[in-house]
Amino acid sequence: MLSIGLVTNDNKHLSYLLGLALDRFQIEIALCGSSVLDAVSRPESGKVDIWLARLTERTPEVWRTLAPGRDDPSQPSRPVPLAVVCDGGETQVADALSHGVSAVILPDDSAFDTAAGVHAAASRELFISPRLLRRLDDRLTDALASRMPRTDTLTDREERVLALMADGMSNADIGRSLHISPATVSTHVGNILRKLEARNRTEAVTTGLEWSLIARPARRPVP
Repeated sequence: MLSIGLVTNDNKHLSYLLGLALDRFQIEIALCGSSVLDAVSRPESGKVDIWLARLTERTPEVWRTLAPGRDDPSQPSRPVPLAVVCDGGETQVADALSHGVSAVILPDDSAFDTAAGVHAAASRELFISPRLLRRLDDRLTDALASRMPRTDTLTDREERVLALMADGMSNADIGRSLHISPATVSTHVGNILRKLEARNRTEAVTTGLEWSLIARPARRPVP
């Protein structure tokens, strides 16, 4: 049975949590404090397996008290895992993650998602509410897509040319290897630079390696 130390002054949220019947998931609320200092001063705080804090305007108090040493690798003992309940604003979520929280839960998440977050946090695994992820999914996808090169448009022959470029071959060498003219190689190289949005051959090869379009060349033995 996991013991939660709950920090919230939101009575609506407290009632909602109690209504989830988390004991079905081997979770019990060991204590409930209206503030961080109230919670940690309780005698039962020493038996808490995980803190679950509702983020409010007093959030810095949560970081100072419930997340001690998370940015200090010299801290001799590991702090009790911390999960937070927030409204899902991007700044709030980023702030929570930067302070080492193990789980980010929405205040009206289902019993299953809330329990999953608590258990993940207890195992020190990262959990973010699936509803929150779905909310951010489109923006996250757009952000990632804008950073990715248009690698899906390379042809098989262009990928082969790119691999030979990575081996340091000149256009003439590539032409001999593929049995095509240097002019054709030059056309392929131009297409590769355009599609990968690279300014030169070196940048194209770097992008190709970064996005696993080509294998890293074998290191040649020193003569």
